[in-house]
Amino acid sequence: MKILLKNRSGSGFPLIVAIVLAVLLLSCAVYEFLRLSIIASGVRDAVQSAIISVAIENYSNVYPSLRQSYSGGYIRSSGGWAIKVSTGDIYTRLVKTLGLVQEGNQYVKRTGGEVEYTISDLKVTIQNPIFAPSSTESIQQFTVQAVIHLEVPLSFGWGHLPSMKADLPIQAVYRPKFSK
Repeated sequence: MKILLKNRSGSGFPLIVAIVLAVLLLSCAVYEFLRLSIIASGVRDAVQSAIISVAIENYSNVYPSLRQSYSGGYIRSSGGWAIKVSTGDIYTRLVKTLGLVQEGNQYVKRTGGEVEYTISDLKVTIQNPIFAPSSTESIQQFTVQAVIHLEVPLSFGWGHLPSMKADLPIQAVYRPKFSK
């Protein structure tokens, strides 16, 4: 028995196995973090592209007042100016861009039959600058803001970990190409 206790050959084997497993586990966590980051940035970029399209669609509404030094969405109506802006159809653009399928009140991206992510609760706010501001220093710009809820199920943890849930704020601002 003394000979077996004094013989230390192979005693580092469990430590090496533990280090390899720790590195493997850490690699899986890093991979999962990168996957979530890529999905979130892809969805954010697609929503931003869609709301930029909404800002561009409002160009025809913004342009007539822009010629008169105002960049708001107004139209001349019955002797006065009326607000004219459109929120567009962002979900239709997202369905085309991301390949989503509507399921209930959320849009789902599936890969190989598995849910890759879902988006829902899109809120679009258009900030139309005030008409004929008294001061040029306080002039706001035509801004479209959106917030969308993203939920991504984790592939790490064998389904025992909760999904990543995040509200992604996105903003697009209309700026005239030629100004001052």
